[in-house]
Amino acid sequence: MGDRITCAQCQARSKRTGNQCRAPAMKGKLVCKFHGGKSTGPRTQAGLEKCAATRTTHGQETKAVRGAHRAAAKRIKHLEYLARHLGLFGRGCPRPRR
Repeated sequence: MGDRITCAQCQARSKRTGNQCRAPAMKGKLVCKFHGGKSTGPRTQAGLEKCAATRTTHGQETKAVRGAHRAAAKRIKHLEYLARHLGLFGRGCPRPRR
């Protein structure tokens, strides 16, 4: 009694403060029960397929929509590159961010 108990700490970090969670991690896991240590994820093939098909990040933003946005941004960047080298932009225009 009185000795410090040593165990792995949860590796999750707070979005607000940036501090690490100080709760003990679940046995064999990197995070505590509050940050997903109890989660087993989908186990069956049907569950894995369902999870892959319905995974969205923010509402209706699916993997296909993100891919379309990425392709459109790439086309715009290429058009800006061509316009800059053809001299269509004046010297006062700032360089595009990378």
